[in-house]
Amino acid sequence: MTDMRALLRFPGERRIAVANCPIPALLPGTIMVRTEISVISNGTEKQQANETRASLVRKAWQRPDLVALTMEKFRRDGPLATINAVKGRLGRPMATGYASCGIVVAMAQDVTEFDIGQRVACAGLGHANHAEYNIVPRNLACPVPDAVTGEKAAFATLYAIALHASRQSELVIGHRVAVVGCGLIGQLVTQTAIAAGAIVTVIEPVPERREMAMTSGASNSYAEIRNAPADQFDAVLICTSGNETGTIIEAAARLCRDRGIIACVGDIVPKASRNILYSKEITIRQVRSYGPGRYDPNYEQSGQDYPIGHVRWTVKRNMQAALALIESGKLDPIPLVSQQIDLEDAADFLGSPSMMATVIRYQNVDNCPTSCKPAPQVKVARNSTIGIGLIGAGNYTAGTLLPRLRRQEDTTIKAVVSQYGLSALAITRQLPDATALSVAEDILANPDIDTVFITTRHDSHADLACKALNADKHVWLEKPLCVSQEQLEALRKVTKQNNPQIFVVGHNRRFAPITAMLKKHLPKGKIQFRYQVRPAPIPADHWLNQQGQGGRTIGEISHFIDLISALAETELSRLQCDWIDREAGDSIWHLTFTDGSRGEVSYLRAARKNTPKEVLEVSAPGFAAVMNDWRKLVINGTTILRKPLFASPDKGHDDAIAAFLDTIKSGIHDPRIPGIDAEIHLMDQILGAASGDDQYGPA
Repeated sequence: MTDMRALLRFPGERRIAVANCPIPALLPGTIMVRTEISVISNGTEKQQANETRASLVRKAWQRPDLVALTMEKFRRDGPLATINAVKGRLGRPMATGYASCGIVVAMAQDVTEFDIGQRVACAGLGHANHAEYNIVPRNLACPVPDAVTGEKAAFATLYAIALHASRQSELVIGHRVAVVGCGLIGQLVTQTAIAAGAIVTVIEPVPERREMAMTSGASNSYAEIRNAPADQFDAVLICTSGNETGTIIEAAARLCRDRGIIACVGDIVPKASRNILYSKEITIRQVRSYGPGRYDPNYEQSGQDYPIGHVRWTVKRNMQAALALIESGKLDPIPLVSQQIDLEDAADFLGSPSMMATVIRYQNVDNCPTSCKPAPQVKVARNSTIGIGLIGAGNYTAGTLLPRLRRQEDTTIKAVVSQYGLSALAITRQLPDATALSVAEDILANPDIDTVFITTRHDSHADLACKALNADKHVWLEKPLCVSQEQLEALRKVTKQNNPQIFVVGHNRRFAPITAMLKKHLPKGKIQFRYQVRPAPIPADHWLNQQGQGGRTIGEISHFIDLISALAETELSRLQCDWIDREAGDSIWHLTFTDGSRGEVSYLRAARKNTPKEVLEVSAPGFAAVMNDWRKLVINGTTILRKPLFASPDKGHDDAIAAFLDTIKSGIHDPRIPGIDAEIHLMDQILGAASGDDQYGPA
């Protein structure tokens, strides 16, 4: 696998460095771009650099929302799990940069609007990084006109911000405009406003920056906002940042004429006293980055464009307009370039004071990234030590699986794969003998790896499991098994080949010590199970809510149905789902077993933060048991187990992993492992019940 060089932030180490990392994998709807030029934006990237180098106390002060989430995890999962999760997050390298230009070297099969060898301007943090290669979604890349140099084209993203700011300000020919703050973005906003026919006044304390703006065509300049004339401007665009938000908004309102517009381009909170805004009926607009489509995963990641008749200026169309204006000579970023550097020197410049923009130039890289080519599949050679490959390197892998795998004897983690390679790099930095990769096929083709753990996003589970089984690998697959009937059929076809591999879905709760204790005390005969699950809410833009991921309920419900099935020790004959709110995932699942036992899983969003996530009640004649959040088990009024307040609850992860690996080593099947046929049957019932299929409804 070919590595590349990239400028990365290491939050846990409070440093920024150029490091080797895997070339990211080509994904549907994306192109692979070999970077020629990228731009360091002094404002945004200086802020990111300061955040990276900040102490933990300062980070916590800046992000109280993350502190709250950490404290909630500490309360629910205990200190060890919380420490592992924090270490995993802080240890993960982060990409830098969001504006670049390069050459297309590969395209996904569903991308046809670009050509190999074509120059493109690229946008987006995580996509247009300071790296030798980048994977860029189709809606965040634009062909560069022949007359536009790569250095100028790399500014298309930054100009898109300026164009969006001008549109939010409703600028027309002859408008009088004040631009507050003449850093890089302020200079670009000045240029675009002048190109739109506005008469621009700039307000900036640094004389050299005022002079640059005047050279670009500004009519007047002032060192301080209080010196600028009042009631004169149709729009005021604030391109600075800071905490003095109340005073700067009120000062901008003083400059506006009646019904003027204040556009917040910089990092400020748009608030002020009501009187000054009310008396002039001022409109305050927020400028959200490059334009419509930004932060919309359907636009950015899935490549779904907005119809031009409904949304005229999207991110991509703003970039196209910027390139056209550069080609015509109406916009010119070259006077704003303070310095040009090589990638290897970039760490010293990121976050350091600079008058304007710093341009990074990349040496021509001739190595062909193997991530464009599917690796051949081979049969593995078994040996006494289990060679493990991790496909997926998110929080669950880093915080939950990795610490447990490292404690296992006669096992070696050989390689780790993540989509862009950076999360994999974070894990392999803890494992000297492991390799960071960005393509799962590289693990499946490795003869030294005979076991894989798959912890990727849900829509990829079934496909990766099929490939791993076909490559003769033992498979640990995190739930869910799949998210559609089509994926289930693909798995069925693979299992018909009678592969001898061990296959486990990560239903760890059936392996928990509390489960064993409860099972030991269960009476014979019909039993009633009532499982209350109260998941914490997730953000609307969480990947679980994206189309094709199956939703949070399908992703998690098999955990709880599997646990009841393991306790019942009889066949689940009927499963029915009553949707309370399908979009939110709220649902009640009814289970009927062949011996007459019944179960109910109520999967409803938690009303309060301190609500226990899981409470299982088990009832039978003369018997009653309650399991509370894997911390306490009470049977017939007697507390059988109680975890101390600061101890981590044991949900069976250790025993599940040990059972999986011991079965591989010994070849003796652990009876707690259901096997792939049983897992397929369970997922078939879940998908059928979720869709309302009569096969799983009332008889």
